[in-house]
Amino acid sequence: MDASELLRHAREQAGLSRSALAARAGVPTSTVSRIEAGSTDPTLTMLGRLIAAAGLTMSITVGKSARSRQPRIEDLTNAYAPSAQVRKINWTHLRGFVDQLTQHPELIAAAIASPPHRTGDPMFDSLLAGIAEKLADDAGIDRPRWTRSVPASRTPWDTPGTPTRVKRARAQTPSQLAARNIWLAAHDLWRDAA
Repeated sequence: MDASELLRHAREQAGLSRSALAARAGVPTSTVSRIEAGSTDPTLTMLGRLIAAAGLTMSITVGKSARSRQPRIEDLTNAYAPSAQVRKINWTHLRGFVDQLTQHPELIAAAIASPPHRTGDPMFDSLLAGIAEKLADDAGIDRPRWTRSVPASRTPWDTPGTPTRVKRARAQTPSQLAARNIWLAAHDLWRDAA
């Protein structure tokens, strides 16, 4: 169950409207709407706050799973779900990948060595290449060769929001993403950049 389904389930179980839940949590209704629509992934803190406002508790269990293994950028293609209406990206999955490699830089070279499968979405494919390039640059290693074959997005991909938010995100975009016409503030993926 992803964050959008979890929040919607908790809100409906509590019998609350989006605005009532938002008021209890002290956040704008638009925050609840964006999370439930899947257009934004909340931080664990925000999700916990909203779940608590619905009268439930959230716990996280950490342990070894069948998926505990070397992170690989090629696995990130499953963070993309094309739709006729909207591009849906599991930002939590992308941030988890970046977080793990930020904490374990010795894994970066192996994690970004093999190219991910192309999704058919030039913007998402370019985003993955930009992430690999930034990870390599931050680790002081050569960029993987496969990133050279991924063209920059022809259409700018801006962070959704007000003109001020878009301008701020553009100013905080890592050079590797900006070169690919992807305008996303570093702290949206690299938590230590906040």
